[in-house]
Amino acid sequence: MLSIGITRLLSAKALCCRLFYILLIFTSLLALAGCTSLSALFFYPQSALISTPKDAELEYQDIWLKAQDGTILHSWWIPAQGAEPDSTVMFLYLHGNAENISSHSHSIYWLATKGVSVLALDYRGFGASEGKALMPEILQDIEAAALWMKQTHPDKELIILGQSIGAALAINFTAQAADQYQIKALVLDAPFTGFATTARSAMSATLVGWLIWPFTVLIPSQWDPIKHIRKIDIPTLIMHSQKDTIVPYTSGKKLYKTWQAAHPKQQLCWLDSKGPHTMSFAFPELKQATLNFIQNKQCEK
Repeated sequence: MLSIGITRLLSAKALCCRLFYILLIFTSLLALAGCTSLSALFFYPQSALISTPKDAELEYQDIWLKAQDGTILHSWWIPAQGAEPDSTVMFLYLHGNAENISSHSHSIYWLATKGVSVLALDYRGFGASEGKALMPEILQDIEAAALWMKQTHPDKELIILGQSIGAALAINFTAQAADQYQIKALVLDAPFTGFATTARSAMSATLVGWLIWPFTVLIPSQWDPIKHIRKIDIPTLIMHSQKDTIVPYTSGKKLYKTWQAAHPKQQLCWLDSKGPHTMSFAFPELKQATLNFIQNKQCEK
């Protein structure tokens, strides 16, 4: 029964990821129609929580945060537990564009069993969080989470883990707030260079996509990760799979090379992941490589 449930979860997640890129295709048309909140089309939230860490036999706390504009946000604090000693680091987990923390966080539960505490954040409009998912307002949500973590656990190092669009958000936030919140490292799973370029990649697979491809110039570019990653000067681990059919492997590679050119002496690490989109942590060797990175802040040789 558990395997069937996991399969359904992964299928739903893959479907929602594809819906994200289909929605991006129509962003241009809505721009022509006068839509002013195009960034809302980057997100596909779901209110209902389908599970909690308790279902995975993990202790957790519901944490309620308040963004700078007053929006109330929901998150899970999953403390380190089990036989492994408590680590000196903690993760802020930023999930993908669809559903909510209940359908994404299963991929990072393993961290708690390895001594790493995690705060899994639901952006505004996702799960039990108030508001509507928009950029740049979502960056306020990440700031509220980072502030809570540093105030309540000042003895731990803060590392941000972002998957897919969560990786894009992690890059945007870290580029402007790494020093303020003492962010020590980034872990990025399946990041992309830009919203428009990723939409074009999705469009190329359909006839309709080719017809509206020219209008992708109207998709906002101010939050494109490739514009901000040069500003980041902390150890960073990027993972991407050649089997990723949602975000092209070449997109992650381009992001890596851009960052590397800007900071050749910094520890920027690349790992070839495995499996479909954002499935890196389904593989024990990639889990271990991540643990090694956060412990040493260095690339494996």
